Amino acid sequence: MISYTVQHVLILRLLMCYNFESVRSLHNLLFLVSAEKMEQQDLGFYDFVRTGTGAYSRSVQRIIDDLRKEKLIAEEGLRLTDKGRRIYATLGASLRPFNSFWNLCVDVVERHGGNPEELNRRVFYNLTFRRVKVGERVFFP
Repeated sequence: MISYTVQHVLILRLLMCYNFESVRSLHNLLFLVSAEKMEQQDLGFYDFVRTGTGAYSRSVQRIIDDLRKEKLIAEEGLRLTDKGRRIYATLGASLRPFNSFWNLCVDVVERHGGNPEELNRRVFYNLTFRRVKVGERVFFP
C-alpha cells in the first residue's frame, strides 16, 4: 500500500473525468496546466523534460506507475478500475483546497475541445517549451 498524495488524487480525478488515449496526452496536459501561470502552483508539476513527442515528467510517470501497481488504473490504457473509483470517491475531497489548479485543468482541456491530439500539438506552441532543446528541462528552479 502506498501513501497517496494530492497529486495522486488529481490524476485519479483527471482519469475519472476525461478520456486520455495515451500517457503522453496526460503528461502534455499537466505540462500545459503547470505552464499556464507564471508563479508555481502548489499542485503543479515542474520536472518536465522536452522530448520529441512532447513533455515528459518523471513525477507524473511515477504516480501513474504507482496507480497501476496498486491496480487503480487498468494495465492497458488509462482507465480507472473499480478500485480506482472507490479510492477516488474516498479521497477526492482532499483536492478542495486546490480548486484553482483543478479549474486550470478544466480550462485547458475545454480550450482544446477535450481532444488529446490537440493537447499534444499545443505543447509545441508553448514558448517556454520551444526555448529548450530535446532532453533539456523545461522549468528551472
